Amino acid sequence: MKLSDIKGERAIEVIADLIEPIANIATDKDCAGLFSVKPVKGEDKNVTATKHLVKKVPLLLRTHKRDVIQIIATLDGKSVDEMNMFSIARALIGVVQDEALIELFTSAARSVEETPPTDTSEK
Repeated sequence: MKLSDIKGERAIEVIADLIEPIANIATDKDCAGLFSVKPVKGEDKNVTATKHLVKKVPLLLRTHKRDVIQIIATLDGKSVDEMNMFSIARALIGVVQDEALIELFTSAARSVEETPPTDTSEK
């Protein structure tokens, strides 16, 4: 299910459930460039994007298993335990094609990069 298809009170619940796993991925320096594809001169943008995802998605799946399955289960309105290999693969394809979700990831990553660290220690 696309992020833009989720409406009403369910949208609020989904946002609440997505904040933590998206933040975990967005703050991981190794995964930060996942949704930022640099154009390659003379190459179709879809070819470039596919090559980029082939390199980055396995790392994401290996390092953020729990976050990825939480995101796709939340978007599908299922529990993590209901997800199987087919539903996970299908949902991953949907996630990388969902422009609204990609914008959410990239804006979260930009926000983390632009926010200076704060000193929370007591003086």
